[in-house]
Amino acid sequence: MQHVIEEILQSPHLVSCLSLHVLLSSITPPPPPRKSPNFPTNQTGKPETDMINTISSLFFILVLAFRPHKILAQDDQDLGSMMSDHNSVLGEELIAKVCDHAIYKNLCSSSLQSVPESKDADLYELTTIALKLAAENATEIKNHVDKLLNSSYSDPYSRRDLADCSENYQDAMERIEDSLQALETKGYNDINTWVTAAMADAESCEEGFRDHPDHKSPLTDKNAVFNQLCSTALTITNLLAVGI
Repeated sequence: MQHVIEEILQSPHLVSCLSLHVLLSSITPPPPPRKSPNFPTNQTGKPETDMINTISSLFFILVLAFRPHKILAQDDQDLGSMMSDHNSVLGEELIAKVCDHAIYKNLCSSSLQSVPESKDADLYELTTIALKLAAENATEIKNHVDKLLNSSYSDPYSRRDLADCSENYQDAMERIEDSLQALETKGYNDINTWVTAAMADAESCEEGFRDHPDHKSPLTDKNAVFNQLCSTALTITNLLAVGI
């Protein structure tokens, strides 16, 4: 038993608490002597109660030393619990967990699952897939706008708005490409900046048609889908950033 006590006393976690215990003992007057029952004595002739009291004191100090640490550590465990769950799964199970945090949950799940590589993807790879989906969608919309410009749209307001949309989506494509490059260097703040700017491009496209109520936008649904894909990409990026 003596060697166990010595090992406990050598623990670095007890230094401050032991010092406090000694200080309090030095300034507190001892209690009046009491008559103790006849406890068995050890080899030194001292009652075994001395050993029991020593162990009890050490146990109390151990509680003081380690309990605050456990309380403080609990907050860190709670903060990291969400990301530890994401890091332990892949593919469809991870998609389900990630999309549960998305605003557009159905589109998040369906778009990610439409890519075969997502089957075994981790969180970083899902972020890449989400950004590429947004980039591909921006390219499709840009091509669609250019086709409309080359078709029967003769109204000057509509043509002007479509021309603005073509420029908007050209810029959006470049912003998403910048985001993919930023992902390679873990530039998560840059990704948020570029993707948000791409969403603003789509909104500018739609806003141009709102300025002319008589000319309905032919891109309303497409603009909405692009913004939802960007929102999904931002959600996954932010989850990835939390886990670093």
